[in-house]
Amino acid sequence: MNTNKRTNKISLVVVALIFLLTGCSHKNIKPADTILQAQAQMATEITENYDDAFFGAIADSVTVAEKIQANLDNRNAELAQWSELAKYLVGMRLDSTNRYAPLTRTSNWVSYQQRMWTMWDRYRKNAQKAAAWRDSCLKPYTKGCKQLLYAFSGPDWPYANTFFPDVDEYIMLAAEPIGSIPSPSMDMTDKEIADLANELYYPMVNIWGNSFFVTGRMEKNLRKKTVDGVLPVLMMFMGRDYRNIDNITIGLLCADGRIDTTSNKKPNALRMQVSKNGKRQTITYISCNLENKGMAADTVLNQFLASYVKNGCCSFLKAASYLPHYNSYSTIRNIILQKSKFILQDDSGIRYEHLLMADYTCHLWGKYVKPISAFKNCLQEELADAYKDQNPQPLNFQFGYGQRFCLIGAEK
Repeated sequence: MNTNKRTNKISLVVVALIFLLTGCSHKNIKPADTILQAQAQMATEITENYDDAFFGAIADSVTVAEKIQANLDNRNAELAQWSELAKYLVGMRLDSTNRYAPLTRTSNWVSYQQRMWTMWDRYRKNAQKAAAWRDSCLKPYTKGCKQLLYAFSGPDWPYANTFFPDVDEYIMLAAEPIGSIPSPSMDMTDKEIADLANELYYPMVNIWGNSFFVTGRMEKNLRKKTVDGVLPVLMMFMGRDYRNIDNITIGLLCADGRIDTTSNKKPNALRMQVSKNGKRQTITYISCNLENKGMAADTVLNQFLASYVKNGCCSFLKAASYLPHYNSYSTIRNIILQKSKFILQDDSGIRYEHLLMADYTCHLWGKYVKPISAFKNCLQEELADAYKDQNPQPLNFQFGYGQRFCLIGAEK
């Protein structure tokens, strides 16, 4: 039996079965006797015209449909669990329907929640000031931007979202490992819960307390039992921001932007789809070496940046350890300059003279002061002179290193 004929017969039998079960014709409901006669006649016709193999095919079709529905049910349960887990990890107050609620009843966890709320409140106040500044100063430059390229990002999604809330995708590049989805045991002891709380707390101190991740501390804090990379931290950010986690994909980066989940190699790519208030966004994080020698050895990363990252994207650089200043990071610097219609950064990003040489128009905000002692050799005299000439108003929010902060908007 050919496929089309078989499919048509399956459709006819399904319709007939519905008729038999409901006693309904395509016209009107018939009297009871007529219905019984029609049912008997159709049953006879079906039995005479269709063999056992055909009815077996219908049974198989029902089995497949049941399996598909079961997979969908399992997937929906998994998605719900991710969002519930994210809220638990970040210390949100959970209602009784959250499966992790029983793990929040120890004094150690209550203390953790209080510390996280205090730290979050500090960040929230700073982010609100930054968002108000964004609305008054940035919108003309970021309008229509669909992708944000954030090199040297670590897991710093909150500030990327603060300044670029409307993009479709955040593309984050950094050295930190991917990590895995945490799976806290429901049988944890009080001590294990206390240890977990400490493990979760310290990565957040940097970004919520200082507005940036400290590289040396990240190397330590993101290699723990539960917080073993950026993924647990990103999940915590989603939970704190009341975002649903719609999908998580972990695997090996492909040149076209896909993530290969079948490879046995160590994962270097993470993609998370999240949603809030009907808007869906994607976070793509690539664990990579952005030094020239690292990029020269990573053909897939170069192809990804060339084809997947679109010309006319926006870029963001913050607390980048001044690495884009150095010739040993010229490859990623040049990619940012070639791809971006607008770059928002502090002075640790691309040097001011490099922006001018690439034909960017630079807008200056805040106050420029010499770099902190750890980066004392990264003073930019041209930038200092430009700030003296323009004398912009100070920023009223914390951003990057030091006590006084500058922001540079480079427009092409």
